[in-house]
Amino acid sequence: MLPAVSLALRSRRRQPVPWAELASLSGLPPKRLAEAVEALGRRGFVIESHPHLGLSLVNVPPDLDEAEIAWALPVRRVGQRVTCVETTTSTNDLAWEAAEKEADASDGLAVFADHQSAGRGRRGSRWLAPRGTSILCSVVLWVPQGAAGAALLTRTAAIAAAEAVEDQSDLAVGIKWPNDLVVEDRKVGGILVEARHQPRDVGPVVIGVGINCSQRPEAFPPGIRPRVASLAMLAAEVDRTLLARSLLVRLDQVLARTGGAGGAARARDEAARRCRTLGRWLSVVEGGTPYAGQVVDLDAEYGLVLRLPDGTLRRFPAMTTHVVSDGADPGQSTGKTAENRGRT
Repeated sequence: MLPAVSLALRSRRRQPVPWAELASLSGLPPKRLAEAVEALGRRGFVIESHPHLGLSLVNVPPDLDEAEIAWALPVRRVGQRVTCVETTTSTNDLAWEAAEKEADASDGLAVFADHQSAGRGRRGSRWLAPRGTSILCSVVLWVPQGAAGAALLTRTAAIAAAEAVEDQSDLAVGIKWPNDLVVEDRKVGGILVEARHQPRDVGPVVIGVGINCSQRPEAFPPGIRPRVASLAMLAAEVDRTLLARSLLVRLDQVLARTGGAGGAARARDEAARRCRTLGRWLSVVEGGTPYAGQVVDLDAEYGLVLRLPDGTLRRFPAMTTHVVSDGADPGQSTGKTAENRGRT
């Protein structure tokens, strides 16, 4: 029952919780509750006791704990099984190993790590984060195969991650197409959905989510510091365990409400409301050819719809389109741009 006590204290961090309320929340009688508080202290929780006010959580262990994340989690699919590791090459790697060994029994498995030695982002970029400063999570889903499905899951995961951050902070989170979470136009997280060809109609897809939580500016390479941030840098101190729980609950909810008839349209509308790319001028590369235009819409499969300078509309699929610059001057655009300015 330790998770019941620790989660009750986490939810009221630095605010006293009366003993009677804590007993009610945990379902423990006074003696067992006192024993649980002592056990949490041995695990590294710093808890202050106030004679009249109750207990206050001052500090928590630095690592994620799968029992805490999974405890009484209100989910139907995502997060019914949770695994936490201290370090790995990539949580996506561990998720793929589970999918290959356990087949569809791995559906909904969530893997968390405190550190990744070879975390990866979209198009081969690296995801770097000091130990214990981020949410690093991968979820296995068994779904109908196809590139469009991976694009739709990118949108779904981005919506869920944005909602989870908002659950645990006062920040307003947007989506920078196709896979970045942004606050005040600075990247705070990203999504990487990986699908592998399967000889059958249904197979595994791995959704990777990274969210910057407590990094300081010096944790990021100087060249990208103006464009990235952690939640702490934006004055949002979040508890990683509570954020991990919110992420799984929100992903489970978004998958449920965007499935079935009309689900893709609902997901499209939700993503469009958060999309910080709508209305902007972009330079993109699709199929090896560069283009520039204004983003006017997201299509049902999460592709961009650009209005090119000659007035024509062109669709750019999420899985095959690479954004190379953001906010181009429309007066300098000629329909196709000859310069690839590098990845943003």
